Amino acid sequence: MKKRTVAIFANYDASEKTLCAVYLADQIIKRYRHVVWIVPEAILPYNRYYGFSHKWDAEVMPLNLKADKIYARLNEEDNACEACFFFDESEELYSLLPGSTNSAVFLDMYKWDAARSRGFTKRCNYALSVSPFVVKKIVNPNLLTNNFSFPFDPSVQMMPKVWVPPGENITLFYPAYGMSCCERQCVRQIADIVKSCYPNSKSAIGYYDNNETSEPGKDARAYDWRLMDYLKQTDWIIDLNPRPLMSLFACFAGSLSIQWSCFNIPPHTDEYNAARRHLIPYPNGGLAMTNAEEIADQIVRQLATPFNDDMSRNVRAGTYAKRLQDFGKAMNHLFGGKNW
Repeated sequence: MKKRTVAIFANYDASEKTLCAVYLADQIIKRYRHVVWIVPEAILPYNRYYGFSHKWDAEVMPLNLKADKIYARLNEEDNACEACFFFDESEELYSLLPGSTNSAVFLDMYKWDAARSRGFTKRCNYALSVSPFVVKKIVNPNLLTNNFSFPFDPSVQMMPKVWVPPGENITLFYPAYGMSCCERQCVRQIADIVKSCYPNSKSAIGYYDNNETSEPGKDARAYDWRLMDYLKQTDWIIDLNPRPLMSLFACFAGSLSIQWSCFNIPPHTDEYNAARRHLIPYPNGGLAMTNAEEIADQIVRQLATPFNDDMSRNVRAGTYAKRLQDFGKAMNHLFGGKNW
């Protein structure tokens, strides 16, 4: 039987959202469907995000240049687009979809504008909420009846790490995808302070920016699969993203049995993200140089607290199982049981 087609609309800017789009396409949908990834604008070789995914650099289709080709691809007579995931709203792409396409939009709590977003969301077949916080903040006050829970999970198949207790030889990974230059400088300062307390530890800050050079401890070329290489070596993820959207690194921590630290801001505080979680109080002013020492102090305190046994290490691990269960229900709802 010929594979059907699923479209994804997402920015290609080496952010958490881009990573989620990559893993949704490659690790989940592409096993059962053809994927067409549509971006707002073309990704050219001099673009700072070019090279983030060696596969998708060449395969993404820019809406601003290839609207006619996109329309023809999504409306093929024997292989019309079955579903379209909108990571960002796009009236233009929506107008190109066949009438039979199931459209689903991820609700973005940072970009939601009731005057504009509500109309687009209600036109889509489904509104996807990655956390109960999104439901409370967006869905309930806007009476979106097409909403259902979609706790994003990349389903990356890797062997869980052998347990390494916190201590001098711990390996730390600081994801900095989508952060500003000032925020990355703050993360660098925090990493240096933690390193001074654990001189034998190894740490790396990972993000992607084609215009920057990598330095020891700061990898500006951590593209999609290089991220997997870091996670294979990581004992503890230090996720200081001040604008978490889908809690991608909570997924990795849950599936790969890695401890992770994060700010106590939603959706990190939701029930889906409790597995192996260590919360850091979000300081006044956020991720800024003035708060670097305070944040680093919290991280050092968490690293210095040993686990007595595997049971304490895996406290609330069942919340990740709930995440997987609800994610499976959502995919069955979108594509039908045993069809994705």
